[in-house]
Amino acid sequence: MLRRFLRNTTISAIAYGLAGVLGLFAVGLIARSYGLAVLGLIVLVRAFLPTGFLALIDLGVSELTTQCVVRGRMGDWESAREKVSLLTLISAATGIVAGVALWLFAMPLAAVFKVTPDQTQSFVSILLVTAMVLPIAFVGLVAEGALKGFEQYGWLRLTEVGSNVAYVVSIYVVFWHGGAFDWLAYSYLATVVAKYFVLAAVTLLLTRRTPLRFCAWSADSRRDIVHRCWLMFNSRIVGSLQQTVPPLAIGILFGPAEVGAFDLITRLPRFIKTTMAPLYSAILPLSTRIDEATDTRRLQILGRNGFILPAAAIIPALVVMALFSEDILKIWVGPQHADQWPWLAMSLFVPAVSSMLGVGQAALMVRPDFVGVNNQYLYLQVLLQYVLTAIGLAWFQERAFVLGWAISPVVFAPLIARHMLAFMELPKSLFWEQVGRQATVAAIILAAVVCYKTYSTPESLPGLALVGGGGCIAAWVLSFTLILSRGDREMFGRLAKEMTHRR
Repeated sequence: MLRRFLRNTTISAIAYGLAGVLGLFAVGLIARSYGLAVLGLIVLVRAFLPTGFLALIDLGVSELTTQCVVRGRMGDWESAREKVSLLTLISAATGIVAGVALWLFAMPLAAVFKVTPDQTQSFVSILLVTAMVLPIAFVGLVAEGALKGFEQYGWLRLTEVGSNVAYVVSIYVVFWHGGAFDWLAYSYLATVVAKYFVLAAVTLLLTRRTPLRFCAWSADSRRDIVHRCWLMFNSRIVGSLQQTVPPLAIGILFGPAEVGAFDLITRLPRFIKTTMAPLYSAILPLSTRIDEATDTRRLQILGRNGFILPAAAIIPALVVMALFSEDILKIWVGPQHADQWPWLAMSLFVPAVSSMLGVGQAALMVRPDFVGVNNQYLYLQVLLQYVLTAIGLAWFQERAFVLGWAISPVVFAPLIARHMLAFMELPKSLFWEQVGRQATVAAIILAAVVCYKTYSTPESLPGLALVGGGGCIAAWVLSFTLILSRGDREMFGRLAKEMTHRR
């Protein structure tokens, strides 16, 4: 089971990473060829999908479906049938209501976001097509969750990566043919529809071999789903306020060009978080089994390794990226945006904190008592985020949203880590011990990069890849030596052996 989990997670991360890299190049192409205003319009349109601002109202149907299917596979198919049926109805109703609302308010939204007159008709047309896609996208979340519950990550990887690659290819095709920017948005919506139709078809084929069927639900199932949906809704509020509301607020306050500038700064850290997402999604079925078996020891092993190993691999590489952030912007989107490098470097705090806390939070999602308290901390974190943003608006404009987004997770990381470690019955000192070791490695990397930049700087993409790749390798050697204990290194070796062992 562990070998399968590790291989699925690693292959998923690589596949998502490759698709994400193509996406980064595409963003650079849009920014160079169409300008930040068009990039901002595309970001605003995509906010009105379940992956954007409308994640606020998806009520966690994907994650809850995953938990139900896993428990069904462990023998409780009766409860799984009832709960998945109710979740499907909830997602369909949500999609229809959201689609109707977006259709009715498409034109007012163009005025709210200060879309220029020559782009208003295209923007409204894209919103209308998005409104028609919403019911499919919301029901598709149930199919996505069911496949995670069945641990069919191959199909998830294929559809996610395939849709991303198709979208990136469409961007280049539209650009080469001199097409209007609205075709970029239509291409993305087409890939979303295709992805969810494939996932739904695969899910139906899988359920034929199980007792999972649509049926009426009992009062107990309804109460449990309503309670869990409420908890997930609170989590979604936090996530939306943290990530998807800022572009909308920037569009209202400033306009599409500033939305594009914000997206440009935050795109790389969000790409890194997306690459880590397969790990968190694969954790949920595993932690559900552990919770069902009340196996405290395995939860501690999962929690400690998930707290230390991902951060040991990811944070040193983020330090290297931060130190070369000016060069990254210069080569990626052009020298005219290179002065934004301090904001890009600052925004990398977000994936750094996520790499340390993300696995534990995903593993404890099955515990409603943990989710409730964790949501309280996250609400306070969001409050701090917007306080910092409000303070910085007069000086930094749209970049004030980067300030709040990047600093607030750092402030609340110790509190969330303490709460998480307590639930897993792990030493609370583990967090500060790891922070100290990461700081030592970061200081050594800083000194080395400063010495290098005194004499040279990368001027091309191959040069940046060579220098950055060498820096990451050196950082990982330091991390392996200074961050991981002897026991951690042995565990890392066992994980590597599980990944490469053939039977």
